[in-house]
Amino acid sequence: MFRTRLMFAVSALALMCIAIAPATVSAEDADNDCHRLDMEVRCVVTPSKIVLVGDPFEVTATVRNTGDLALSNVTLALRGHEGVVQVGKEELSISIERLEPGEDRSITRKFVSDAVGERRVSASAREERGWAAAGCYCGVLIKGLPAIQLEMIDVDIDRKSKGLFEMGEDFLYILTVENDVGTALTPDLKVVWTLPECLQFVRGTGDGGAPLSGSGRPAESSGFVLRPNQKQQFELVVKVVSVPKRNLTQARASVVTVQQGIDLATETESTTLKAKAQ
Repeated sequence: MFRTRLMFAVSALALMCIAIAPATVSAEDADNDCHRLDMEVRCVVTPSKIVLVGDPFEVTATVRNTGDLALSNVTLALRGHEGVVQVGKEELSISIERLEPGEDRSITRKFVSDAVGERRVSASAREERGWAAAGCYCGVLIKGLPAIQLEMIDVDIDRKSKGLFEMGEDFLYILTVENDVGTALTPDLKVVWTLPECLQFVRGTGDGGAPLSGSGRPAESSGFVLRPNQKQQFELVVKVVSVPKRNLTQARASVVTVQQGIDLATETESTTLKAKAQ
C-alpha cells in the first residue's frame, strides 16, 4: 500500500486597476484647435477564477488611443512582481509604430508564481516622444493551503482483507481522499481510476450514493469539493478477467481538478491474482 500527499495552493484573481497619465500637447500638433493626445491601459488575467500555485496563467495588456491625434512608436510592456516570473522567452514588450485615435493593441504573455500571498503583474505603455503614457496592474491573491492525501486498499466483496483474488472473482478497491490539515476549500475535484488489462470495471459509488462511471478499464467519479480535514470515500467494484504471468497487478487512482485536469495526487495499489482452483 502506498500513501501519497501533495501540497498545493489555489488562487483567486483580484481586481484590475487602470491608471491614465495626463497627456502633453505639442505645439507642432496643436493647430488653432486644442487637440488631445492620450491613452489608457487595461490588463486581465486568464483563467479568471482559480490559479493553482505553479500553474501558468496568462496576462493580457491592452493599450487604447483615447485622444484625437495619432500616437507614434508606442511601447506596450508587461512585468511580473514579487515572485511572479515569465513562462517562456518571448519579449515582454511590443513596439507599435502608429496607433490611430480609437485604435487598440494587445500583448499576451504567460506567467507563474510559486509563492503564497498577493502578487502583481504590471502593464505600461508610453509614446516615444513622451506625449502620452499610462499604466495599470493585475492583482493575484494566493489564498489557502489544501493538502490532498489518498489511501487505497483492496478487499473482497464483503469488505474483508484478502489480498489474493481468483480468475472471474469480483473484489473492491476502497479509496479515501482527504483534505488533510488544509486551511482552505479545494477546487472542484474528481477521481480517475486506471485499471490494468487483467481487471474490468463493474460498478462503483462514492459517499452520498454518487455513482462512478466507467467502461472496461477506465472509471471516474463525479465532481466534489473538500473542506479542510474533510474526507470522501469511494468503492470501486472490479472483476478479474485474466491473470498476469507473475500474478501481480497494479491499479492507479488520481485526483485531478475538474476545470483544467491537473493531476494533484496519485495512489497505487498492488494486488495478487491467480487462476481459478480446479
